[in-house]
Amino acid sequence: MARARTVDVVVVGGGVVGVATAWFCARAGMSVRLLEREGLAAGASGRNQGLVIGPHPAPMAPLAARGLQHYLALHEDSGGAFALDLEDHGCLLLGAEPGAVEGTVLSGGALRAAEPLLGPGTDRAVLMPARRIDPRGMVAAMAEAARAAGAELCTGCEVKDLVVSGDRVLGVRADDGEHHAGVTVVAAGPWSWRVARRLPFDVPVQGVRGWIAVTRPAPFRLRHAIEDSGWAAAKTGLRPPTVGDLAGGTVPAPLVAGLLQQDHRGRVLLGASLQVATGDHAEGAGALAGVARRAAALVPALAELAVVETRTCKRPMSADGLPLHGPVPGTEGVVLACGHGSTGITWGAGSGEAVAGGIAEGRWDPALLPGRFGVDGGMGSTGPPPGLDDRPGARG
Repeated sequence: MARARTVDVVVVGGGVVGVATAWFCARAGMSVRLLEREGLAAGASGRNQGLVIGPHPAPMAPLAARGLQHYLALHEDSGGAFALDLEDHGCLLLGAEPGAVEGTVLSGGALRAAEPLLGPGTDRAVLMPARRIDPRGMVAAMAEAARAAGAELCTGCEVKDLVVSGDRVLGVRADDGEHHAGVTVVAAGPWSWRVARRLPFDVPVQGVRGWIAVTRPAPFRLRHAIEDSGWAAAKTGLRPPTVGDLAGGTVPAPLVAGLLQQDHRGRVLLGASLQVATGDHAEGAGALAGVARRAAALVPALAELAVVETRTCKRPMSADGLPLHGPVPGTEGVVLACGHGSTGITWGAGSGEAVAGGIAEGRWDPALLPGRFGVDGGMGSTGPPPGLDDRPGARG
């Protein structure tokens, strides 16, 4: 076996959180190597709606604000290498109760004036901040910035296992051999539990699949993103399949709600759906029919548009809807940076900065530490994970 190559930090996973962590670690002067089994942003980070949007749980609000600052700076420094709204585009949260989220309440004629293309049946919305971003382009620009800071980003290199000695992780075992590091960061999204399976901690992150349809450029223009509210209540029915379900040939049905946005070139992205995913194959394509029905009900003009693409991804959702940032209980040399759900793009840059800061300074937000779940990870064996991310699932 070739001699292990040692760096300060090895990052497992080439999504937005992994790339951001590598970037900020390199900026802090650490030697960094990122390992990604496919290409950068090959999973949810490159296949989502592309919205930087709230509202946020209290621990994530400052990270979201920092993340937006980094995206704006990265856009400027890269010479506009990716699409990004430099000013607020706005999102209409349909049916939201006044006071439930921060924003301007619109109803009746004011709502129709704000979004004339809305169909009947919607009488109230909250206009909240949102910006559109090209997630694939952004991750590519961030990767270039990480390389410029000294990070090594390796694609097509799958991590098979952690290298463990006693209660310490020494690095990872990958396709091309061992990579040793002072700290190993597991930022592998819904596959993080698999990377960390040898640890005495069951990573409480699971894949939740969503589907998106993309149209050809429309002859009309939506003035805002449009989103259904009420997902927190709807998710009481979201649960992983049991052994009994598989034995009986049944699969829990996906949850579907409306999430629409029109990109900078006029294409309309239709979402969203949520279904716990146990495989890497594109299961649950039937959710697209529900997505299309809801989209056409919200904006009837969409019904005549040609669809150019349908796509799917697995979002890494934790048991309480908050990401896991920090050391694994009872094990040295390994840090988790996963479980960002459908808000990975919004929280990605701020999360990477926070994780890099924790590695450098040893300070972590207790609300996000993995140890809050206990050794078994807190996912349980029956029923839906408690508090599972209360925002629509294909947002980003």
